[in-house]
Amino acid sequence: MEKLYYYELIPFGGRLYNTYTFKSNNPLAVGQRVIVNLRNKLTSALVYKQSEEIPNVKIKEIEFILDEKPLIDANHIKFIEKTAEDLLIPISEIVKMMFPSTSNDLFRIRIVPLNPMVGFDKPIFLNDYFRKFKNKSEARKKLKNLIDSNLVELESYTKKQRTNKKSVYIGLNKNLDGVPNISKTADKLINYLRINGVVSLEEIYSKNIIKKSSSTIDTLFKHKVIVEKNLKNTKTISNTVDLTDEQEKAVENIKKFKDKPHLLYGVTGSGKTEVFFDIAQPLLERGKKVLILVPEISLTPQMFTRIKKRFASYKVITYHSNLKPKERLNNWYDLVNGEMDVLIGTRSSIWMPIKDLEMIIIDEQHDDSFYQDEQVIYDTMRVSEIRKEIEDLNLVFASATPRLNELIKAKNGDYYLQKLEKRYLTKMPDVEVIDMKKEKKVSWLFSKKTLVNIKEILDQQNKVIIFTPTRGHSNYVLCTDCGHVFKCDDCDVSLTYHKSEEKLECHYCGKDYQIPQKCEKCGGYNLQTRGYGTERVVNEMVKFFPSTEVLRVDRTVINSFDDLKKTFKRFYDKGPKIIVGTKMITKGLDISDLKLVVIMDSDRYSYFPDYRSYETTASLIMQVAGRAGRKGSGKVLIQTFNPEDEIFHAIKNHDYNLIAKKEFAKREKYGYPPFSNLILIMLKDKDKNKLEQKAQIIKNEFKNLNININGPIDPLIKKIKGEYRKQLIIKQKDISKKDLLTIQKKYDNDMKLFLNPPTTFL
Repeated sequence: MEKLYYYELIPFGGRLYNTYTFKSNNPLAVGQRVIVNLRNKLTSALVYKQSEEIPNVKIKEIEFILDEKPLIDANHIKFIEKTAEDLLIPISEIVKMMFPSTSNDLFRIRIVPLNPMVGFDKPIFLNDYFRKFKNKSEARKKLKNLIDSNLVELESYTKKQRTNKKSVYIGLNKNLDGVPNISKTADKLINYLRINGVVSLEEIYSKNIIKKSSSTIDTLFKHKVIVEKNLKNTKTISNTVDLTDEQEKAVENIKKFKDKPHLLYGVTGSGKTEVFFDIAQPLLERGKKVLILVPEISLTPQMFTRIKKRFASYKVITYHSNLKPKERLNNWYDLVNGEMDVLIGTRSSIWMPIKDLEMIIIDEQHDDSFYQDEQVIYDTMRVSEIRKEIEDLNLVFASATPRLNELIKAKNGDYYLQKLEKRYLTKMPDVEVIDMKKEKKVSWLFSKKTLVNIKEILDQQNKVIIFTPTRGHSNYVLCTDCGHVFKCDDCDVSLTYHKSEEKLECHYCGKDYQIPQKCEKCGGYNLQTRGYGTERVVNEMVKFFPSTEVLRVDRTVINSFDDLKKTFKRFYDKGPKIIVGTKMITKGLDISDLKLVVIMDSDRYSYFPDYRSYETTASLIMQVAGRAGRKGSGKVLIQTFNPEDEIFHAIKNHDYNLIAKKEFAKREKYGYPPFSNLILIMLKDKDKNKLEQKAQIIKNEFKNLNININGPIDPLIKKIKGEYRKQLIIKQKDISKKDLLTIQKKYDNDMKLFLNPPTTFL
């Protein structure tokens, strides 16, 4: 009798909390992917472990095996278990995040004939094969027989393309004497190689350094200007810098101690990135891998450039949602096979099963982007802590304005604290707070002093950043007869006026509206726009400085990653420019001739009804202020109607500790994180009455478990995309994750549960 093997499998996605038992005629390894028939639908699944007990029910057989060998190891399995338990995430969703979507897409799997007896001589996609049969069960049975008879095999089409392709790496020849006259294209390539060292031909073509059809490569090979390189034998370090005493101490401590995470707390421009490079260098030289997380996709190109400048011949790859599917998949196979050295990515990269990973660095760790609040909800900081514990990694958080959650851990000794209190080779910018109640104004938006300072900087051929919190022309349209504010039909929010497109837009659901001719409530014609955003600021700047280039950076004008890269490239072009933007310009920019930062509407965030509003406001202003004077002197102007606020005293003195001290006292008094757990439960329904009933039922479930719960209350936005919303809030120092998970499983379709969210404004 043929021996059967029983395995617990985790399907990919579908918000499943439990594993499923399947059987197989073949022995499998933990970490392999298979295809199973789950609920009459073929789906990918991960072999989680061999079953210790065989359920006394009918067990389905595994349909097909996708991987010849496991792509993840035992530590990754422990990581899946621990994060599911700690963060209350469905185990199927964690598995899905660890693999690229294209690698699990059944549409990308094809059947490869190994023998002419099968009836087709070219590979066909799995779904095309099934279309040939009326009976899917019969199709699966026949395919299984073909596989068992070694007549066909399954493979990922994209993976096959990748593995068949040999990467060719090139670099400059050491001796460039006697080089003949070369073209502009060749000169461009040579300059790129001088900066980046040894690179692959794929990289040169993908970055449009030269075109594939160009004969430049052949010409340079012929004259021995460039030569093919063996990447494994050309790992070199270049462009090292002399560190300050503060940086040296931080590097020494991070290298020496890895039993706890490190918080690298350094003012803007203090050289935190140089510290990253020095702690990464010995690891890379030993063949270990480094993961660097940044909060925004826009920060990946400049981080990539800086790393390649230092580690020119090491393989650096990126991973984020704006990569093309094929590039994303290729990069995933590189990291899972250890065929890379440094991975730069956004928050989703924390789930990547990187082979030989030794260190994780999370830059700008204060940023709320590291907390995912849609679909699968998680805090990247907590995920990284779990990963550190399981894989024994060195973990570094870095920020000029760290989150209080991590700062208190450093103060309590749970983290090592490394401080950089001085800027690298320059000084902090001068900060001036402008009282908009008293200062003479040239327009409704700008004081005279602000415009004089902008003109002075532009006359010196330097750049200016103007930060404003919102996009669009005006924040809302108001009827001055009855006070009615025009709102979205599907969301409980005011519509933003976009002058250039002549429309009103909801920034929550994206719905557009025509400009109203009269008030929809009273019929009056006295309509006015109020508030302002980036579009209005740009219009003002064009009016005051017509001969200066004005760049606008927000989600309205930046529609793609290519748009973003092109705009950021223009930032670095020499000459006077005015850059007007939202949060997209508050971090990562290191522009040598940026001498002035103007912060508009600074009061908006500090009065926001949220438990972290003070911390968030201080962090935001300090981060954008830190863009000024990175190379030489700089100045920051903050326009406000409340200059007496203590927050401006701290910002003028670049003293984030003052903000933290005040916030710690307030949080402890009112029982907010980091002194207790905050759990926010969001409920939605298109029917208002059903929502009320649902909220009461779920509240009672928590009460029955002796959990103190407040609500239901209306969130700031009561309705989004046609659904009404209610919140339940738990503030409790110790709480059973097991109890929370029990309720979440029961009401998974009705509620979203947020553990210690960075804001209650969700």
